[in-house]
Amino acid sequence: MKKIVLLFVLLFSGAFASNNNALGVFWCGYDCGGLDYKRLMGSSNTLDIYFGGTELGSKQTHINLDGGYYFLFNVIKADPSVGTFPLYAGPNAGFHFMSMSNKANNGNGGSDHFDLGAGIAGGISWFMPTTPKMDISFELTSPAFIQIQTYKYAPEPRDWGIKFFEGSIGFRLLFHVYFF
Repeated sequence: MKKIVLLFVLLFSGAFASNNNALGVFWCGYDCGGLDYKRLMGSSNTLDIYFGGTELGSKQTHINLDGGYYFLFNVIKADPSVGTFPLYAGPNAGFHFMSMSNKANNGNGGSDHFDLGAGIAGGISWFMPTTPKMDISFELTSPAFIQIQTYKYAPEPRDWGIKFFEGSIGFRLLFHVYFF
C-alpha cells in the first residue's frame, strides 16, 4: 500500500508545476499496446518513450522499449477553443527481447531473440483544451531501416544478422495526460 501511495504522490505532486510531462497508453493493433511517457521539450520538439508488449513468465518473456525524438510542425490552423493539431516526424529506435521455453515452442526447443532497430515515425496530435492538458495522437511507424538481430534455437548455436529495411508500416494510437 505504501508503494501505491508513493506512486500517486510522485505522479500528482507536480501536477501544476510545468505540465510538460505526460503519462499515457498506446495501442498499435492486433496484440500490441503499452505505457508511454511523453515530454514536451519546447514548442517545436518532443521526446516519447514507449514501453509495451511486455510479458514476463515461465514459458516466455517479451520486453519492448522504443523511443522517438519528434519535431512538431504547427501547420494546421484551428480555433484555439478546439485545441491545436500539430504534425510531427522524427527518428525512432528501440529494442525487443524475447525468450521462449521449450514448452512454449511445442517441444521444438527454446529460442532467444534480441533485436535493435531504427526507423522513422510521424503523425498528428490533437492537444485538447482541457485541464489537465491531454492529447490524442495517431502515428505511422516505418519499417526498420536497420535491424541487428541475435537469435538462438536450442540446441543450435547462437547466430546473428543485420537486416536493412525490415518489417512493415505500422501505427500507434496514443492517449496522454500531462500530470507533471
